[in-house]
Amino acid sequence: MSRATGTFDVVVVGARCAGSPLATLLAREGITVALIEQASFPSATLSSHIFEADGLAVLNRLGVIDRLQAAGAPMVNRVDFRVEDVHTVVPWPRESGDVGGLASVRRRVLDTVLADAAEQAGASVCMSTKAVGLLKDEGRVSGLRVADPTGEFELRARLVVGADGRSSTVARLAGARKYNVTANQRALYWAYFEAADMGSEPTFVSHRWGDRFLLGIPIDGGLYQVLVWPEFSERARLRADLEGTFMEQARSCEPIAKAIAGARRVDKIVGAVRWECYFRDAAGPGWVLAGDAGHFKDPAPGRGISDALHQAEALSAAIAVGLAGSDERLDEAMTRWGRWRDDEFAEHYWLASDLGAAGELPAVLPEVFRALHAKGRADVFFNLINHRAKPSKVLTPRRILGATLRALYRHRRPRVLAEVATLGAQDRRRRKLNRHPEYAAHEPSFEPADDPILTTARARRSF
Repeated sequence: MSRATGTFDVVVVGARCAGSPLATLLAREGITVALIEQASFPSATLSSHIFEADGLAVLNRLGVIDRLQAAGAPMVNRVDFRVEDVHTVVPWPRESGDVGGLASVRRRVLDTVLADAAEQAGASVCMSTKAVGLLKDEGRVSGLRVADPTGEFELRARLVVGADGRSSTVARLAGARKYNVTANQRALYWAYFEAADMGSEPTFVSHRWGDRFLLGIPIDGGLYQVLVWPEFSERARLRADLEGTFMEQARSCEPIAKAIAGARRVDKIVGAVRWECYFRDAAGPGWVLAGDAGHFKDPAPGRGISDALHQAEALSAAIAVGLAGSDERLDEAMTRWGRWRDDEFAEHYWLASDLGAAGELPAVLPEVFRALHAKGRADVFFNLINHRAKPSKVLTPRRILGATLRALYRHRRPRVLAEVATLGAQDRRRRKLNRHPEYAAHEPSFEPADDPILTTARARRSF
């Protein structure tokens, strides 16, 4: 991995879960690509690093599954799932040809494997290289000014791709606006444990009840990852005793408590307190955004990595078509891809916000899952998380009506009707926002870096 020079078809900024796969796919098509990354791999980044069957399918097509398994990352094909008072242990849904249901791989491992694949495919990979400016010809982006330890230099290209995360330099330099912004309602912390009791079969634990939300999963290196999502009401306790509060919440979930009962925590507890979710303008003359640079949803469903991989595949095809024509045709192709991105991810964006919301879930949602599970169709719900079903096709009016009637009978709470009315009004507003986005007036500030709850570097906020 050395300094790239000259002119390329495409320059990709960011070599993690969106940028490296995109560079790999483009290079395999004979497209000349420079891949720029400001870090030096292996390098950790703030990430819950869980990905699902559809993401594993992309990784398989990239040819990196063997390397990930060699790092000790198990394929997880079973889920221990609880939503309020509904609890089950069932297989995670897979399609024919899927290599696994879920997996979790630390980013210092995953991102290194992905960057190596890009280089092997023929991309010019430049580590420890930072984007510092966009080059323009007659208002159209025509390349990138970058800096490495030896100084600044220029890379010319027909297209610059920003795959550089939530704090995207390319997005800032291009003036990409955020829209349909939402704020998180829970913090997120995770830790790793060695010598955990993972049972006879690798299992993904996802329990959400009352004010509690926890995940557990075996990961690479023989470790077990525990993720807790405390509400902001726990802020004072977290400040006073992060480890004690984390462990108390972890042990409140029976299967996680069993897994870590005789285990030892390794490394520190890491996480984040404040973030915002958004879409950004996807493209403009000579530039396009991919992954978290262009769209970030609440990490509650663990979709960040799989969505980045999914976008990389779709964007590589759009770029290949666009490069075959004029610059105007290329820009039109990127605009079409941006519309596809918004259509593809809008419903899942709002679902992620609901799954990460504070407090108890509306009573009708557990009832929908209860009915699906009773019919042996739990896979219908889990395919929402696999991004193989749209929320509007699962949470249909008929299912919501049936769930409402059952919830009224089961809970005998007048508030059920109020919850359903609120959900209906919320859905109408979101549909309107999907058609007519609401742009953010400005870039909001984050909490001060010296807040003791913030336990890890904030330079790259990625889940």
